[in-house]
Amino acid sequence: MPSRDDRAVDVRRRFGGEPATGVLSTVAVVVVVVALLFVVRDAAYRATASGAVALPSVVGGVFEVVGELGLVVLAGVAVALTWRARSRGLEHLAVAVVAAVSTVAAYVLSEVVKGFVREERPCRALSVRTVASCPAAGDWSWPSNHATIAGALATAVVVLAPVWWRFVVLLALAVGASRVLTGAHYWHDVVAGLAVGVLVVWFGTWALAPVAHRLLVRSVGSGPSGWRRVLGQSYVPRYAAGDPADAGVESTGGSDRPAVQDPDED
Repeated sequence: MPSRDDRAVDVRRRFGGEPATGVLSTVAVVVVVVALLFVVRDAAYRATASGAVALPSVVGGVFEVVGELGLVVLAGVAVALTWRARSRGLEHLAVAVVAAVSTVAAYVLSEVVKGFVREERPCRALSVRTVASCPAAGDWSWPSNHATIAGALATAVVVLAPVWWRFVVLLALAVGASRVLTGAHYWHDVVAGLAVGVLVVWFGTWALAPVAHRLLVRSVGSGPSGWRRVLGQSYVPRYAAGDPADAGVESTGGSDRPAVQDPDED
């Protein structure tokens, strides 16, 4: 009979089982799209940025707000869902923790790639009026950090609560589009950024959630009551430690029924 710890791998079912085929096909599609957008990058950027400037100034202001406020909303939803995961068990909390770590990792990766590629901003390289002022020199263009963070946060939210997918996907796309409409990025910068955020969080969560779950289980089994409360656990689960005696399990009579234990007792 499978142990309760085996349920940690159930998180992978959220991603459709084995991820390899899906990841490779997704990467292939992204590479093709980014390559095509790169070929027409100047023309596409000029058309988008010039069209945005021609709109009423209040619309341009909305584009700027969406680019910043959209990230705040996505982060707020992700934080709220992470807090809710505490009350839903260690399996859910493990997913939330890994999704958060993967989001940070996606941002760091985008910064590293930016420093390596060193693509100049289109608002600096091309003579085009833009809605927003151009970022400072040395603030490179590819990939878009805003798009990376938006894609990562949206993926984290979908992993934690799939019912939110329509809202967060539209919001992430809006954040990415706003970066081109305000003149800060090419379209291929945004597509690449969204792809980095989605793939890092999606695959990172699939791969590391079971590991995080095992670590959380062990920490609950051996940690103080204060730490258990932080994790939303007021007791030591019977599967939290390798030694039944440490986990509060009756070791006599062949029974694995947990012994009665005071939540504050270490």
